[in-house]
Amino acid sequence: MNFDPTIPITTAVLMGLVAAAMWGTWFISLKYLDDYPVEAFYLTLFSTSMVLVWGAGFLLDGSALITNIRLVWQADPSRVYVTLVCGFVYVAGIFLSLHVIRLIGLALSQPLQASMNLIIGTVLSGLLGGIPQGLTAARMALALVLLLAAILLSMRAGSLRGQAEAARLSAVEQRNTQQTTRTAILLLAAASLLAPAYSIGLSYGLTSITQPHGMAVMPFMAVLCTGAFLCALVICGTSLTLRKQWSMVWKAGLRVHKFGILSGLAHYGGNIIHTFATRNLSAVVAWPLGITAGLWTQMWGLAYGEFRGSPRRTYIYLFAGMACYILGALVISKLF
Repeated sequence: MNFDPTIPITTAVLMGLVAAAMWGTWFISLKYLDDYPVEAFYLTLFSTSMVLVWGAGFLLDGSALITNIRLVWQADPSRVYVTLVCGFVYVAGIFLSLHVIRLIGLALSQPLQASMNLIIGTVLSGLLGGIPQGLTAARMALALVLLLAAILLSMRAGSLRGQAEAARLSAVEQRNTQQTTRTAILLLAAASLLAPAYSIGLSYGLTSITQPHGMAVMPFMAVLCTGAFLCALVICGTSLTLRKQWSMVWKAGLRVHKFGILSGLAHYGGNIIHTFATRNLSAVVAWPLGITAGLWTQMWGLAYGEFRGSPRRTYIYLFAGMACYILGALVISKLF
């Protein structure tokens, strides 16, 4: 029998917020990689994720892990195939996002992408996974407005921070910065077309209170993670081969690999927690809760000095955005 506990709503909401905190934190590993290839880091991250997810799956479900996947596949193969493909696609989006973070930092990249993801992911979650009873259209709209306000306020803070930095640069450096920003926006636009695949997978492939069909939590996670690992292997393996950088992977010691390992534990540890929360909340509630990862990304950007030297009003926008993240989470979770 699959591990499928009934989780109280308040606990499920807290789990969703904890998962968001983990998602919004593991990106800081990029600040410690120096010249180490992002592709190599990515492979370590998703290799760790495979070990974590399949190991936890067999520990919690035993043979029922495979049995559930097989039974769902026999009843409706698309639930398994779509989940596998969604795992592949959303990871391609994250891969693009990692390059953007290295180009323009956490503080500016996160609100740009979140603004593109929020509405699309929530709408798709509602259409595919259903809307739980008691969640009115007015409450949903208010939560989305608050979360969108949080994103826009954070974006304004990032813009002011960028202007302050640009004022200290030469004309040539300013042109280079503008070109880098344009490149980052194009990459983020592409990433945002791919990232909602995660919410599609949740809505379609996972059994929840609004979706009677699909896999149990750990079988779903195992299939999703397998798709994610295959994507990382194809994209990163190809890149490392073409650039002849595999030697950097073999020579890197634990001092470097630990960042990929810790990020893998945080990323898919967060995914597992979030999926158990989704099972009891529905994807249309859990996905916006996941958007609060932006709150933590902004806090880490603040802690790592990305706003150092910015004008005072930058911090006003930043903290106003953080407040809207919190209010939005309270509203969508029906705790406010």
